[in-house]
Amino acid sequence: MKPQYIIIHCSDSEWGCSREINKWHLERGFSGIGYNFVLLNGKPESGGRKITSLMGCIECGREVGAEGAHCLGYNKNSIGICLVGKGQESFCTEQFDSLKMLVSELCTMHGIPAENVLGHNETESGKAEGKTCPNFPVEAIRVYLKGRVKL
Repeated sequence: MKPQYIIIHCSDSEWGCSREINKWHLERGFSGIGYNFVLLNGKPESGGRKITSLMGCIECGREVGAEGAHCLGYNKNSIGICLVGKGQESFCTEQFDSLKMLVSELCTMHGIPAENVLGHNETESGKAEGKTCPNFPVEAIRVYLKGRVKL
């Protein structure tokens, strides 16, 4: 199905990468990683040191177009992007730079309007579950996409 939305998440962990998130999702009974993209904060492993060259790197997860497993009610028609981190203060500048570039490209590629870029906490199921994810104001991304201000 053609994606109509982009849903932004956070891992709610200080570390991680697509390989680790895949393990976490398999442990929860998913068929594999539920997100389409993962944006690294430079700490791919528990207890590992920060690798600055990995900060902001984009890893692929589930294939775009395949049904996701990241947001109830949106899995069939959305692209899921996960930033590794717990909240705005734990994300790095490189992640936000990559997020802006990736979301902009995906919106253009798939004809997704800026108003269809949502934080998990802005979706119906996210609100019902009391989600705070992605723990930063996604409105800033929508404003950036509309060309009003730069982040």
